[in-house]
Amino acid sequence: MRPRSTEGSSLLTTRRFGLSAGEWATTAVAAVVSTGGYLSGGSSYLARGVVADLLGFALLAGAGLAVHRRVRHEALICLVLIGAVLLLDPQWPLALPEPAWWAMFFVGLTAYVSVRRRVCD
Repeated sequence: MRPRSTEGSSLLTTRRFGLSAGEWATTAVAAVVSTGGYLSGGSSYLARGVVADLLGFALLAGAGLAVHRRVRHEALICLVLIGAVLLLDPQWPLALPEPAWWAMFFVGLTAYVSVRRRVCD
């Protein structure tokens, strides 16, 4: 196992588990935008949004395990990925029911948070 860096944070990554003030702000923006998307798009937004979130969780976990730090502004990264998936407009996620997408989101989030806990102080 690689020794962990003693450096607390940088512009792109950090060893802190908690969010900085700037990260709270981008998380709030992402939550408002995503909630608005869900309220207006319903299951269609949810299905595609969770596909993007799962991609984001995998990307963030992989980066965290590679550098033993977490990437900052995680919610903003997932929101950008949601936008990309919405632009691609895949139809296959619509075949699964809404409860399945909620379950996959919570499983993915739980898995990511456990990796995040592992790589953070």
